[in-house]
Amino acid sequence: MNNLRTYQLGLGIAGAVLMLLVPYLFPVMYIHLAVEILIYALFAVSFNLLFGYSGLLPFGHAAFFGAGAYVAALIFKNFPGMSLLLTLLITPLFCAGIAAVIGFFCIRLKGAYFALISLAFQMFLYAVAMKWRSVTYGDDGMTFNRPDLHLPILGTVSMGSIQNVYYLSLAIVAIGVLACYLFLKTPLGNSVVCVRERDIRASFLGYNVFLTRYIAFLVSGILAGLAGGLFALFVGFVNTACIDINMSMSVVLMTVIGGTGHFLGPILGTAFYVVFQDWISSLTKHWWILMGTFFIVVVLYLQGGLISLVSIKKIRLLVSRWSKEDGNHIENR
Repeated sequence: MNNLRTYQLGLGIAGAVLMLLVPYLFPVMYIHLAVEILIYALFAVSFNLLFGYSGLLPFGHAAFFGAGAYVAALIFKNFPGMSLLLTLLITPLFCAGIAAVIGFFCIRLKGAYFALISLAFQMFLYAVAMKWRSVTYGDDGMTFNRPDLHLPILGTVSMGSIQNVYYLSLAIVAIGVLACYLFLKTPLGNSVVCVRERDIRASFLGYNVFLTRYIAFLVSGILAGLAGGLFALFVGFVNTACIDINMSMSVVLMTVIGGTGHFLGPILGTAFYVVFQDWISSLTKHWWILMGTFFIVVVLYLQGGLISLVSIKKIRLLVSRWSKEDGNHIENR
């Protein structure tokens, strides 16, 4: 167990150091790709909180991502003097309000009914973004200038530099992912999993099934909205593509390919999805066919997702083997 923890700690430190050195190790094109992975990873983690841990499949999860992107974009465009960090705080709070309304109706349902009504709400918000052209500019979208980040000690940090955007995204995504992880480690987070397994039995044990799922829905909406706000800051442009059905299906692909029910699964799936899409789309315009084929293969033959290939059990087995080999080597000496 100590060897396993040492291995995990070393792997975590190596990963953290690598992420901090990305702007120094890779060209600008790959830094853009890394920012995209970070933002979508937070989006996928929020989706996994509902699907993997709560057992609820939302087909309209892009409603919160798109709402966060639009709220941030509208503030950036109409209130350019507002603090960037304050904007990124307002964005998830606004999405929490949307999640509170949508969740009040959705959480009462399960299975296909939950999936479809969440999709219905997402399409409603998509229609608002499309038709309310005086505010959202419809499918033409809106552009804005990235506001600079003003910090008490560091002073003004220009967001015109993709390196600074990367470090800001890395910090905020790390906070969001850590918050989700700590939430799942609380008694409330454990009750979310309990309700997923046996909701009727959980209600007999005294759990409030509706409230438990409702809180998980709110947390998921907040994280997705935060990811949407970062997306708007990163792109500097927002249109209806961030709130349409394709965005909702993309997060499903990321999460399932990585592995649902495992906390790191969506992060691994997002990295694979973004890199694979970037590579294959440069070779053919029919990259969706290849992505869909790979998704089918994962569902049929790798139901645990890519994360199952590097599961904790396999790591423990490898560590135990290495420990035995080291012990035998010492005894032979």
